[in-house]
Parts: sequence; C-alpha cells; structure tokens
Amino acid sequence: MITRGIRVLDPTTGALIRVCPGPYPAGGCPLAGPDGVVPCAGFLVTVDSTGNHHWPLRIPAGYRHCDVPWNERARDYLRTAETCRRRWDAGLSKEITRVRTLAAAHDPRYRRMSDHEMRATALWRWRLSAAGQALRRSEQKAQERADTYLTFLRSRHGDDVPVP
Repeated sequence: MITRGIRVLDPTTGALIRVCPGPYPAGGCPLAGPDGVVPCAGFLVTVDSTGNHHWPLRIPAGYRHCDVPWNERARDYLRTAETCRRRWDAGLSKEITRVRTLAAAHDPRYRRMSDHEMRATALWRWRLSAAGQALRRSEQKAQERADTYLTFLRSRHGDDVPVP
C-alpha cells in the first residue's frame, strides 16, 4: 500500500501545500479535524509525480474520508490487468514463433500455410490453451475489480474522479 508521504497540492497552481503521512491501516485520517473533515479536502492529493492518470485525486471540500487507499487499490488492480495482458501477448508471440518454426521444418500441418494463416492458427491455439485462458480470466477479474473501486470513488465524489 502507501509507503511514502502523500503530497497535498493546490488545485489551481499545483503547488505543494503540505505532505500527509497517509491514512491509518483502517483508512482513517491521522490529521482529521475535530469535525472529521480531512485537511486535504478541497485540494488535490498525489503519491507520485509520474503523471499517472490515477493521480492527482481531487478531494471535495468538506470531505470526511481518505480515498487514497481506494485509489491505490484501483491502480494496483489495473497494473495487474496490464501485466496479465503483457504476459498473454508474450504467450501469443511464442506460439506464433512455434508455428512458424514448425512450418519451416516442413511440418505437414503448417508447411503450406501463408503467414496470415499461421498467425490465425497460433492465435486459435493460444486462445484455447490453459495458460492463455487463465491469463485472460485473470486480466478480466483484475479489470473488473479496478472498475469496482473506481465506480465507488466516483459515487463518493459525485463523478469527480478521472476515468482511466
């Protein structure tokens, strides 16, 4: 989860206002006032300056919750989905190479195929493989979980959260 400070930024200039230590493990804000309003309410918060499209996160004025953990979870699930997709693409690439190698070795199943037919056959074989199907399911599950977290944030913010 969060292992570094959270930067609170001015929404108009982007200037650093303060650094927050982040929420308690239960999600509460250690700097919340007596009325429960978080000190970053009305500002932008970010955990990095990488330009990631999940940050900065706008916190509405008068807000009483720390949404950084929810945003981090959504980002982690999207990262997992992207990793699964890269692994799926790498597996497809290996299968295409395997089919081309077999065709070059005069395998009767592939030797008369055009390049397009070999790619289609490799795609068909990879989609039906256990590894390909498992990666596809993992990607879909991670994407659905990220969407759930982002939908929750949108509902709490009144559609003020950027869509990835």
